Amino acid sequence: MMKAYDSKVFLWILGGLALLGVALALFYPEGLTRPGPLQSFAGATMGTTYHVQIAGVALDDTQLQALKAEVEAELLAVNQAMSTYMPESEISMFNRGGGSETFEVSPRFREVLARSFEINQLTDGRFDPTLGPLIDLWGFGAKKGSDEPISQAEIDGVMDRVGMAFLTLTDAGLQKHKPGMEINLSAIAKGYAVDRVAALLMAKGFENVYVEIGGELVCAGVNAQGIPWRIGIQVPAMDAEEHAMKVISLADHGLATSGDYRNYVEDKNGLRHHILDPRTGRPARHTLASVSVLASDCMSADAVSTALFVMGTEEGMAWVEKQQGIDALFIDREGEGYRITATPGFEAVLIALP
Repeated sequence: MMKAYDSKVFLWILGGLALLGVALALFYPEGLTRPGPLQSFAGATMGTTYHVQIAGVALDDTQLQALKAEVEAELLAVNQAMSTYMPESEISMFNRGGGSETFEVSPRFREVLARSFEINQLTDGRFDPTLGPLIDLWGFGAKKGSDEPISQAEIDGVMDRVGMAFLTLTDAGLQKHKPGMEINLSAIAKGYAVDRVAALLMAKGFENVYVEIGGELVCAGVNAQGIPWRIGIQVPAMDAEEHAMKVISLADHGLATSGDYRNYVEDKNGLRHHILDPRTGRPARHTLASVSVLASDCMSADAVSTALFVMGTEEGMAWVEKQQGIDALFIDREGEGYRITATPGFEAVLIALP
């Protein structure tokens, strides 16, 4: 049975969307200012929800609704470029094309494609947006999949259409070199949309901003209490109630988390999750339950979190330690509990739960 959850792990802002935040919001240690103005709005997008909070400003209903309309127009534009669920989106039209003609792409689509090529190379192919046919095969795409076990023959039948070598991005546009290949940007597009909305808000002069889409988020400035935003990272347990395992203090960074317990299919062979290993064509298998990534932008954090989940903790930590501006927290299942491994940069933003 398909579990109807978003593909990324749930994160939330303490004080806004979690009960833990109620206690924090009502307790003001010495030196901590009482809450100032806070504007917020939310809605549906990209098969999930979005949330926006702006601290330190007072807007009337007319101003707030106008701002929400601008945000939703930007989200619609991102969807029209990269949603595989919209038949007339750019990505859907490209995927339907069978020839090697050059497909003209919009600036938004190009920006995500260019970063996808970079991260694919940086992660030695662990992040691969050409997994479209495999994602559909395993039942996690726009095309209806099956709950039946997937055979090796079925995997082999689509693996010959997977690989960034079959794509070329030039000034003229995007070209495919393998008939039947399809791209899927679900592991990077939400992060990009978060960045676009945050940039829109900050261009209007808002300095204290929280933007979240399906668990991917950006925080800038401070919250209504005048301190960095508090973000909870969920305990990575299947069908568990949503509560924080760790809390971080976040400002001027993007954060994304990938895990195996929110989007999965149960078949005769057990559970299979949505994060596929491009090397095998199968769901990544190891003890890793979730990995959270901090980066200067949410688009990069989004894609890298997927790649790190594919790598697993040991390989992933070795990779992160060689990078500049990227930090990560890995949560592995260990017996009846969990083992946490974090880079020094991630450990520096962890705060104690009340």
